[in-house]
Amino acid sequence: MITSEEIKSRLWDGATELRGSMDASRYKDYMLGLMFYKFLSDKTLETFRNTAGLGRISESELVEEYTQNREELGEELDKMIQQVLGYFVAPEYLYQKWVKDINTGDFEVQKVTDSLNNFEKTIAVTGDSDDFKGLFSSSTLDLTDTALGSNLNERNKSIKALINLFADLDMVALQKSDVLGDAYEYLIGQFAMESGKKAGEFYTPRQVSEIMAQIAAKNSNIQSIYDPTVGSGSLLLTVGKHLSKEVQKDLSYYGQEKNTATYNLTRMNCSYMGYVQKR
Repeated sequence: MITSEEIKSRLWDGATELRGSMDASRYKDYMLGLMFYKFLSDKTLETFRNTAGLGRISESELVEEYTQNREELGEELDKMIQQVLGYFVAPEYLYQKWVKDINTGDFEVQKVTDSLNNFEKTIAVTGDSDDFKGLFSSSTLDLTDTALGSNLNERNKSIKALINLFADLDMVALQKSDVLGDAYEYLIGQFAMESGKKAGEFYTPRQVSEIMAQIAAKNSNIQSIYDPTVGSGSLLLTVGKHLSKEVQKDLSYYGQEKNTATYNLTRMNCSYMGYVQKR
């Protein structure tokens, strides 16, 4: 399995090569957003694999099985996956479909936009539905942004390069081993140092977050954490890491953030780590 350092190197090298004229802190949104959608797609496929009782088969075979079963079962399969995850990603909107289209020369940025928009329709209407709604709003991932390229061909090239960065990564396996969360926080930290230069926002250095987290975690009776300027959620995640698994189970995370795009990234971060999200 790929190591944490290998992922960090890949993400940073890819960002350096691809971001072009876009501000680093803005480019982060696209990287993390697409990275998260790959995670949602992988979780959908894993849940289908478990539900169907499938053994170890290749990803391409798994996608094919999922597609065939969806054609046969339709909404019945959708609801089964939705009950487990709170959402599902339909076969035609999987991240893996984007990769296939890239390899066959059929890729269009509009297909990514359609996939992100369709995700909203697949979210279960429950008390936890706010955990996923609006994650991929245009304020967070605007695929028409000219900073990605001055014309459609250039934007296609930029988005394809981003998609290929994560194409071979098993996000579910990486999440379970904490490798993904580590790389995710690294990416936030590297880019966030430059974020908010024009908006008057400032990123809390990792060392400061670490000290604050250690102090907060000394309270063995902690039931909730609140950050009034939550930003990317790094401080919440760091505190959580210093608490025992038992404490984490009943812990609630609260945060306030004025910037909608930044708030959505916080929600993605918490979803990666499996934490309860509260606005």
